[in-house]
Amino acid sequence: MKNKIFIVHCIDTEGPLHEPLSATFQRIYEIYGIKLDPTKENLVKIQNKKINLHALTNESSLNSDGIESAVAKSFSKHLLRTNDTWDKVDLMLDKIMSKQYRDQYLDSNGRGIIYNWHCMDHAGFVTNERRRDIGFGNIFKHYKAKNEEHGSLDSIHWHFHPLSFNQEGHIPSTSYDNSYQILHDILCRRLIDDQWFPIVNRAGFHAIRQDSSFFLEQWIPFDYSNQAKFNDEDEQPDGNRFGDWRRAPKEWRPYHPSYDDYQVPGNMNRFTTKCLNIGTREKLVDDFEIEMAFKDSMKKGSAILSFTNHDWRDMAVDIDNIYSSIKRISKQYPDVSIINSDAVTAMQSVVYSEESLENNKIRLTSEITHENTFDKLEVNCINGEVFGSQPYLSIKTKDGRYYHDNFGEKYAGKTWEYIFDRATMDLSAVDKITIAANDKYGNQSISSINLS
Repeated sequence: MKNKIFIVHCIDTEGPLHEPLSATFQRIYEIYGIKLDPTKENLVKIQNKKINLHALTNESSLNSDGIESAVAKSFSKHLLRTNDTWDKVDLMLDKIMSKQYRDQYLDSNGRGIIYNWHCMDHAGFVTNERRRDIGFGNIFKHYKAKNEEHGSLDSIHWHFHPLSFNQEGHIPSTSYDNSYQILHDILCRRLIDDQWFPIVNRAGFHAIRQDSSFFLEQWIPFDYSNQAKFNDEDEQPDGNRFGDWRRAPKEWRPYHPSYDDYQVPGNMNRFTTKCLNIGTREKLVDDFEIEMAFKDSMKKGSAILSFTNHDWRDMAVDIDNIYSSIKRISKQYPDVSIINSDAVTAMQSVVYSEESLENNKIRLTSEITHENTFDKLEVNCINGEVFGSQPYLSIKTKDGRYYHDNFGEKYAGKTWEYIFDRATMDLSAVDKITIAANDKYGNQSISSINLS
C-alpha cells in the first residue's frame, strides 16, 4: 500500500470585507511603525518601492531594500484586492467551486479539490467599519446554500474571533473568557436552527490561549491551528500578540497538546495539526514545507498537508500556486498517494483505524420525564463515548431566546440530566431542545426534542 498525504485546504470563511485607504495605512503603521499620509500616490510608491522606508521605521533587522521589499509584498495589489460585496465573493466562488476548476488538480483517486469552509459569525460587535455581514448564521447559511448549489463535497467547520473589550467589528481579540456569552449564542443557534455542531476548529488569528484550549478540549476533537515552521526565526512577527507556535511540533502530523502548554505534546484528548498560510505575508507554505510533508508521509505512512487563506480575497491565484507546487513536488515521491480531503476524514485516517471508527460511533438518546414537582431532561449515551465530560445542551424558548447550560451527571460518562424548575426555566417556556456530542474519533450524534 502506498503512503498517503492528505491535502486539507482550510478557509477562514468570513464573507465580504471592505478596507478603506485610511485603514490600509493604519495597518502599515501597526505592522511596520511607518506613518505616511493615506493617499493613493503614496500607496503606489510603496508598491513600487519608491519611498525610502528605512528612515521611517525602527526596524533595525532589515536594510533599506529589505524593509521596502517587505512592505511592498505585504501591501501588493493582489493582497489589497478584497471581495467587499457578496456579489464579488460569489463570482469567485462560482469559479473555484466549479467542477471544471476543481478537476484541474485531481488527486491520486481522480477527485478534484475539496474545500473546508470554517464559517465565522460576525456577532456581538458594536461597530462595523469594514462592512462585514453582521448577524447570526449569515456566513454559515450562505456557504451551506453554495455547497448545495454546486453539489460539492465541501465541509463546513468552526472559526471564531473573540470580542475585544471595545467590541469593534474589525478589532477582535483572543480571549474566550471574555466572549463566552456570544460564543454559546452562536453555537446554540447553529445547533438548534441548523442541526450543526463543530468537529474541527480553525483558531481566529491562529491564536490559542489556555482558555480556548480548555474550551476545545471540552467539545471539539480536531484542531487545525498549529503554525510551527521549519527554519523559522524565534521572534514572532506580531510580537506574540496573536498566534504563537514556536514550541510546537513542526512535522505535518497531529499531536495531543499538553494541559500546561498547548504547543507541546501532552495528555489532552484532542488532536492538533499543522496548518500554514497561503496568500498572505507570513507563515507561508513554501516548497521546503511541502517536501517535508511528503517526507513525513514516507516516514510515518501518512501526513496531513494543510493550508489556509480567506474568502474575502481572490483565492484562485493562491489555489493555483499551491496546488501547482504540490503537483510539481509530488513527482519526486511516486510512492506517495495524494488525497484531496475534508478535515475530519484526514484526521481520522491518519490517527485512527477504520475498525475503531466504525465500532465505537457515538449515539445519544434524549427524553423528557416528569418527576415529583419538576420536569427533567435525560440524555443517554447508548454507544461509544462522549468527547469531553458531557454533551452540549442548547435550549430555545418560545419567545426566541437561546441558552446553553450544563448537565448534572447521573452515571459517569453515560447518563446526564437537566432539571426544569425555578432555578432554570419552566418547561412550558421551551420551544426546542437540541443536544450534541462528538467522540474522540470525529463521529457525532445530535438529538432534538420539539415542544411546540
